Amino acid sequence: MNDSNEQPVIKQSIWYKKIPTLLTICNSLCGLTAILWCLQAYERAFIKNGLVTQNPSESFLPLLPTIFASCAWLVIAAMVFDALDGWTARKLKATSLHGIQMDSLADMVTFGVTPAVIVAVSTHIHALFGEGNYIAGEFLRYDRLVWAACGIYLACAACRLALYNIHAVEEKKDDNFMGIPSPGAAAAVCSIIIMNNSNLDMPEWVATIFLPIYAAVLGILMVSSIPYPHMAKWLISPVKRSRKILIIIAIIALCIFERIKLGEGPKITAAFLISLYVLSGPIKFFSHKFIGYCISDEDEHLDSAP
Repeated sequence: MNDSNEQPVIKQSIWYKKIPTLLTICNSLCGLTAILWCLQAYERAFIKNGLVTQNPSESFLPLLPTIFASCAWLVIAAMVFDALDGWTARKLKATSLHGIQMDSLADMVTFGVTPAVIVAVSTHIHALFGEGNYIAGEFLRYDRLVWAACGIYLACAACRLALYNIHAVEEKKDDNFMGIPSPGAAAAVCSIIIMNNSNLDMPEWVATIFLPIYAAVLGILMVSSIPYPHMAKWLISPVKRSRKILIIIAIIALCIFERIKLGEGPKITAAFLISLYVLSGPIKFFSHKFIGYCISDEDEHLDSAP
């Protein structure tokens, strides 16, 4: 039989395997856009009529919390892309080490650099134009302490993502990976920023004192040995489903109450629930270590997300 008579083999197109990479790029673009918006707001706050000034436009200054909240919402949107790229990679059988590296690099931009920039810029503006005297001091100045807090968050996010890549390359088991995931830490930071833009009159110290300290603590939790549950797996787990339904109903009721009371979305409820998630890890860890009481994880798995 003559081989020249054989039909050529038609290779299947694999364009769809690029979809996870495109979603990962969308994740990083959300982070880039948030950083640019944040820096533009900072610039407009100090430039008036083409000149640098310490007295920004009174019409623009009240818009700053809304702008920072918009930056935080972009980080939340990036979390959707972050979840979709992993899901599509598994469904399309397009998982690879290249995709893992891409995902971690995008997460470093969106969940590492972006929250640190938002905290640094928003805290500085709140402190500079607030009622308290935050800039006084010599070596341990307020702005340097904020820089250090944001630096801790950024460094810990980088260490966590690098460790996640090592686990992926060495194919270690998921239950060897501890600490709060970087998207969870970013969500905790963003929830406070969004809450500051609510109709509730938040005290000034939330944005100037609590937020940078909270960011530094979240950074430490990212590289800690404290286990955190995988919330998606917890929700879909069939164990104690009735109790989970009651919890979901209670959350919906809180959201409705906030909507009626404040006339806006559940910003405070979201910040409260995310803060509970952040506290759940240390509470379970220390209760087991020092008291000897182990809070059941049901069939939860430790979160292996970066």
